[in-house]
Amino acid sequence: MAGKVLDPWSSQTMLSTAVPFPPTYVTRDVDLALRFAREHYPVVLKAVRDDIVHKTDAGAVVLNVQNDDQLLYHFYRLLDRFDSSILVQKQLKGIELFVGGKKDPQFGPVVLFGLGGIFVEVYKDVVARVAPISLEDAREMMDELRGAAILRGARGARVDRDAVASLLVRFSEFMAEHPELEEVDLNPVIATQDGAYAVDARVVLTG
Repeated sequence: MAGKVLDPWSSQTMLSTAVPFPPTYVTRDVDLALRFAREHYPVVLKAVRDDIVHKTDAGAVVLNVQNDDQLLYHFYRLLDRFDSSILVQKQLKGIELFVGGKKDPQFGPVVLFGLGGIFVEVYKDVVARVAPISLEDAREMMDELRGAAILRGARGARVDRDAVASLLVRFSEFMAEHPELEEVDLNPVIATQDGAYAVDARVVLTG
């Protein structure tokens, strides 16, 4: 039986006790969206649907919304096209990572980590551990990536490695404590110089 896919907001709500997210608000009311966005520009807008896996490809995401005029235009466009609530989220800049989890039939809950964003399936630079993991495990996962140099500051990148490791540990514990989780994708996780935050989440529950 196929698992139940949660929409992005339900996924974020479920994971929020274990995974940090940027300030986020979900609404169909443009006035409430404007009130929230004015405190957090630039923001990202996303259509909240459980049937869109690749939201960027589907045109369900708008990045770098800088002001009220842009928000009004894109908010109504998404609302008209997708007929859904709209997620408004503070936009972060940093290194895009992928954190995921799945239920392996042999090993149980497994945590995945790699370079992320829209090219995660192209890079295929991903390492795995059985959950839960320790901080030492998390740091080893970071160092095992082919792109590990990026997380060590290559090309001027500044990443809070402790925050990334902590997120991996907390997420792994959450996976181990929730057997109803079939699959979880946090993509991307934005690693900055002072934190690591999941900006999109997709949860699949056991069918």
